[in-house]
Amino acid sequence: MNASNTIPTISRERAPADIERTTGDWKTWRCDSKVFQHRYVPGATFYVVKGRARLTFAHGAQLDIEAGDFVSIGDGAQAVWDISVPVETRYTYHDDRGATTGARS
Repeated sequence: MNASNTIPTISRERAPADIERTTGDWKTWRCDSKVFQHRYVPGATFYVVKGRARLTFAHGAQLDIEAGDFVSIGDGAQAVWDISVPVETRYTYHDDRGATTGARS
């Protein structure tokens, strides 16, 4: 659990070449709303299959994401998604140690 003064981790990188195999059994989320709010409890890792959005976090950080990105957001983060192109992601939640669940090695 995060202390109230701890900033949750946020990372983005280009998805690895084997992303389809890695995320094949992850859940799919789609959103075509212009704005979406979410609190990450637990944290989550996701692959952006389609779309584009800017995430603005409660602690002030912003993150632009688009198709082909692989993103991890730590437990306790709160974000507002400003969606410019409808989004589809494959996601998995982190377990209590911060590792992803459902990921294949």
